[in-house]
Amino acid sequence: MKITALILAAGASSRMGRTKQLLPWGNSTLLGNAVSTAHESGLEEILVVLGAKANTIKATLDSMPCQIVVNSDWEEGLGSSIRTGVSHIITSASIPDGILIMLADQPFVNADYLKKLIYHFKNGDGGIICSDYSKKLGVPAIFDSKYFTKLQGLSGDEGAGGIIKNHIDDSYGLEAGKITIDLDTHEDYISLKSINTQSDL
Repeated sequence: MKITALILAAGASSRMGRTKQLLPWGNSTLLGNAVSTAHESGLEEILVVLGAKANTIKATLDSMPCQIVVNSDWEEGLGSSIRTGVSHIITSASIPDGILIMLADQPFVNADYLKKLIYHFKNGDGGIICSDYSKKLGVPAIFDSKYFTKLQGLSGDEGAGGIIKNHIDDSYGLEAGKITIDLDTHEDYISLKSINTQSDL
Protein backbone atom coordinates (compact mmCIF):
# COMPACT_ATOMS: atom_id res chain seq x y z
CA MET A 1 0.00 0.00 0.00
CA LYS A 2 1.51 3.28 -1.13
CA ILE A 3 1.24 6.53 0.85
CA THR A 4 2.66 9.87 -0.29
CA ALA A 5 3.47 12.61 2.20
CA LEU A 6 2.28 16.12 1.34
CA ILE A 7 3.97 18.82 3.41
CA LEU A 8 2.35 22.25 3.29
CA ALA A 9 4.93 25.05 3.51
CA ALA A 10 3.68 27.83 1.23
CA GLY A 11 2.67 30.53 3.70
CA ALA A 12 4.31 33.93 4.16
CA SER A 13 4.69 33.55 7.96
CA SER A 14 3.20 37.01 8.51
CA ARG A 15 2.55 36.41 12.21
CA MET A 16 6.07 35.07 12.74
CA GLY A 17 7.72 38.13 11.21
CA ARG A 18 10.35 36.04 9.42
CA THR A 19 10.43 33.03 7.11
CA LYS A 20 9.04 30.33 9.38
CA GLN A 21 10.06 27.44 7.16
CA LEU A 22 13.75 28.31 7.57
CA LEU A 23 13.83 28.84 11.33
CA PRO A 24 16.54 26.66 12.93
CA TRP A 25 15.24 23.51 14.58
CA GLY A 26 17.64 20.95 15.96
CA ASN A 27 20.26 20.35 13.30
CA SER A 28 17.97 21.52 10.54
CA THR A 29 15.09 23.93 9.91
CA LEU A 30 11.39 23.63 10.67
CA LEU A 31 10.73 22.50 7.11
CA GLY A 32 13.78 20.27 6.98
CA ASN A 33 12.64 18.64 10.21
CA ALA A 34 9.22 17.90 8.69
CA VAL A 35 10.79 16.30 5.61
CA SER A 36 13.14 14.20 7.73
CA THR A 37 10.28 13.07 9.98
CA ALA A 38 8.21 11.94 7.00
CA HIS A 39 11.19 10.08 5.58
CA GLU A 40 11.99 8.42 8.91
CA SER A 41 8.41 7.16 9.11
CA GLY A 42 9.14 5.01 6.07
CA LEU A 43 7.49 7.11 3.37
CA GLU A 44 9.58 7.19 0.21
CA GLU A 45 7.55 9.78 -1.69
CA ILE A 46 7.44 13.22 -0.10
CA LEU A 47 6.09 16.32 -1.81
CA VAL A 48 6.63 19.81 -0.39
CA VAL A 49 4.35 22.64 -1.48
CA LEU A 50 6.12 26.01 -1.49
CA GLY A 51 4.77 29.48 -2.22
CA ALA A 52 6.12 32.61 -0.54
CA LYS A 53 9.90 32.93 -1.00
CA ALA A 54 9.87 29.63 -2.87
CA ASN A 55 13.27 30.05 -4.52
CA THR A 56 15.03 30.84 -1.24
CA ILE A 57 13.41 27.93 0.59
CA LYS A 58 13.87 25.53 -2.33
CA ALA A 59 17.63 26.02 -2.21
CA THR A 60 17.73 24.64 1.34
CA LEU A 61 16.04 21.38 0.27
CA ASP A 62 18.53 20.32 -2.43
CA SER A 63 19.91 17.45 -0.36
CA MET A 64 16.58 16.45 1.18
CA PRO A 65 14.59 13.34 0.10
CA CYS A 66 11.64 15.23 -1.36
CA GLN A 67 10.09 16.69 -4.47
CA ILE A 68 8.94 20.29 -4.66
CA VAL A 69 5.97 21.95 -6.28
CA VAL A 70 5.31 25.68 -6.17
CA ASN A 71 1.79 26.94 -5.55
CA SER A 72 1.50 30.15 -7.57
CA ASP A 73 -1.81 30.84 -5.82
CA TRP A 74 -0.39 30.49 -2.31
CA GLU A 75 -1.87 33.82 -1.21
CA GLU A 76 -5.35 32.28 -1.53
CA GLY A 77 -4.62 30.18 1.55
CA LEU A 78 -4.14 26.63 2.75
CA GLY A 79 -6.79 25.08 0.53
CA SER A 80 -4.99 26.18 -2.61
CA SER A 81 -1.79 24.47 -1.44
CA ILE A 82 -3.62 21.21 -0.74
CA ARG A 83 -5.25 21.47 -4.15
CA THR A 84 -1.90 22.10 -5.84
CA GLY A 85 -0.15 19.25 -4.04
CA VAL A 86 -2.88 16.66 -4.57
CA SER A 87 -3.22 17.60 -8.24
CA HIS A 88 0.51 17.08 -8.70
CA ILE A 89 0.48 13.74 -6.88
CA ILE A 90 -2.37 12.21 -8.86
CA THR A 91 -0.74 13.07 -12.16
CA SER A 92 2.27 10.94 -11.26
CA ALA A 93 2.89 7.59 -12.88
CA SER A 94 1.85 5.71 -9.74
CA ILE A 95 -1.12 7.17 -7.88
CA PRO A 96 -0.90 6.40 -4.15
CA ASP A 97 -3.52 4.68 -2.03
CA GLY A 98 -3.39 7.53 0.44
CA ILE A 99 -1.95 11.00 1.02
CA LEU A 100 -0.54 12.03 4.39
CA ILE A 101 -1.05 15.77 4.83
CA MET A 102 1.41 17.46 7.19
CA LEU A 103 2.22 21.02 8.21
CA ALA A 104 5.76 22.35 8.26
CA ASP A 105 5.18 24.15 11.57
CA GLN A 106 4.35 21.21 13.83
CA PRO A 107 7.92 20.27 14.81
CA PHE A 108 7.03 17.92 17.64
CA VAL A 109 5.24 15.51 15.31
CA ASN A 110 7.67 12.61 15.16
CA ALA A 111 8.20 9.52 13.03
CA ASP A 112 6.68 7.21 15.66
CA TYR A 113 3.43 9.20 15.58
CA LEU A 114 3.31 9.12 11.79
CA LYS A 115 3.95 5.38 11.86
CA LYS A 116 0.86 4.98 14.05
CA LEU A 117 -1.24 6.89 11.53
CA ILE A 118 0.18 4.72 8.75
CA TYR A 119 -0.53 1.54 10.73
CA HIS A 120 -4.19 2.41 11.25
CA PHE A 121 -4.57 3.37 7.59
CA LYS A 122 -3.07 0.11 6.37
CA ASN A 123 -5.18 -1.74 8.92
CA GLY A 124 -8.32 -0.33 7.31
CA ASP A 125 -9.53 1.50 10.40
CA GLY A 126 -10.96 4.35 8.35
CA GLY A 127 -10.83 6.18 5.06
CA ILE A 128 -9.36 9.11 6.95
CA ILE A 129 -6.84 8.54 9.73
CA CYS A 130 -6.38 11.84 11.52
CA SER A 131 -5.14 13.57 14.65
CA ASP A 132 -7.50 14.04 17.58
CA TYR A 133 -6.97 17.49 19.12
CA SER A 134 -9.59 16.67 21.81
CA LYS A 135 -12.00 19.33 20.51
CA LYS A 136 -11.55 18.66 16.81
CA LEU A 137 -9.92 16.32 14.31
CA GLY A 138 -7.19 17.56 11.99
CA VAL A 139 -3.80 17.02 10.46
CA PRO A 140 -1.47 15.21 10.28
CA ALA A 141 -4.00 13.01 8.55
CA ILE A 142 -4.01 10.32 5.89
CA PHE A 143 -6.73 10.50 3.26
CA ASP A 144 -7.74 7.48 1.20
CA SER A 145 -7.73 7.92 -2.58
CA LYS A 146 -11.53 8.18 -2.59
CA TYR A 147 -11.11 11.64 -1.03
CA PHE A 148 -8.58 12.96 -3.53
CA THR A 149 -11.24 14.69 -5.62
CA LYS A 150 -12.60 16.47 -2.54
CA LEU A 151 -9.08 17.57 -1.59
CA GLN A 152 -8.62 18.91 -5.10
CA GLY A 153 -11.80 20.92 -4.68
CA LEU A 154 -10.55 22.93 -1.69
CA SER A 155 -10.11 26.66 -2.13
CA GLY A 156 -9.09 29.75 -0.22
CA ASP A 157 -8.04 29.15 3.37
CA GLU A 158 -10.23 26.06 3.67
CA GLY A 159 -8.13 23.25 5.08
CA ALA A 160 -8.75 19.53 5.19
CA GLY A 161 -10.63 19.74 8.49
CA GLY A 162 -13.92 20.32 6.74
CA ILE A 163 -13.60 17.08 4.81
CA ILE A 164 -12.89 15.21 8.03
CA LYS A 165 -15.90 16.82 9.70
CA ASN A 166 -18.17 15.93 6.79
CA HIS A 167 -16.99 12.31 6.84
CA ILE A 168 -16.67 11.77 10.55
CA ASP A 169 -18.15 8.26 10.32
CA ASP A 170 -15.23 7.24 8.09
CA SER A 171 -12.60 8.97 10.22
CA TYR A 172 -10.37 7.42 12.86
CA GLY A 173 -8.86 9.91 15.30
CA LEU A 174 -5.53 9.16 16.92
CA GLU A 175 -4.92 10.98 20.19
CA ALA A 176 -2.26 13.56 19.47
CA GLY A 177 -1.71 15.15 22.85
CA LYS A 178 0.56 18.17 22.65
CA ILE A 179 2.77 17.01 19.80
CA THR A 180 0.58 18.77 17.24
CA ILE A 181 1.36 22.20 18.71
CA ASP A 182 2.14 24.56 15.86
CA LEU A 183 4.34 27.63 15.78
CA ASP A 184 2.57 30.81 14.69
CA THR A 185 4.44 33.62 16.42
CA HIS A 186 8.02 34.42 17.36
CA GLU A 187 7.04 33.91 21.01
CA ASP A 188 5.81 30.40 20.16
CA TYR A 189 9.10 29.64 18.49
CA ILE A 190 11.29 30.88 21.34
CA SER A 191 9.31 29.09 24.06
CA LEU A 192 8.98 25.79 22.22
CA LYS A 193 12.52 25.76 20.90
CA SER A 194 13.67 25.82 24.53
CA ILE A 195 11.86 22.52 25.16
CA ASN A 196 12.86 20.86 21.94
CA THR A 197 12.76 17.35 23.34
CA GLN A 198 9.77 15.03 23.05
CA SER A 199 10.03 14.10 26.72
CA ASP A 200 9.16 17.66 27.74
CA LEU A 201 5.73 17.53 26.11
